[in-house]
Amino acid sequence: MRQVLRSFLIFSYLAFLVLPSASLAEPSYETGTLLGIEKKVKVTPLTYVFEVVVSYYETVTYELQIQVGNQIYFTDYTPDVQPNGPLPSEWKSNQTIQFRIEKHRLLVKVSYDGEIETLIARRERQRKP
Repeated sequence: MRQVLRSFLIFSYLAFLVLPSASLAEPSYETGTLLGIEKKVKVTPLTYVFEVVVSYYETVTYELQIQVGNQIYFTDYTPDVQPNGPLPSEWKSNQTIQFRIEKHRLLVKVSYDGEIETLIARRERQRKP
C-alpha cells in the first residue's frame, strides 16, 4: 500500500513539473508567401436627411492573399485604428511571412508585436497552368 501511494506521489509530482512547460512551448509557424493586399472600404451611413446620407463612417479592411504550397488563403484584416490604420512594414507583395492557423483565424507573426489576427474568408487551390 505504501509503495502504491509513493509511486502515485512521484508520478503526480513529475506530471506537475512537465505539463506547465508543455503549455509554454512556442507555437509552430508555417511559412508562406504574401501574394497581395487589397484595400476594401465599407461605408456605413449614420444620419439621413430626406433619404440623403448626411454623415457616414468608413471601415477599412484589408484582404491578404497568402500562398502555402498549392493552397491560397484569403483573409480579412481590420486595423484597430480607423479609417487609415497602419499596416505592418513587412507586409509587401511577394514577401515571405510566418503564420499559424487556429480554427477560422490565421495569426500572422510580426517582428515587433507578436501576432496579428486575421479572419479566413476563404481558401482556394492554386490553378495549374
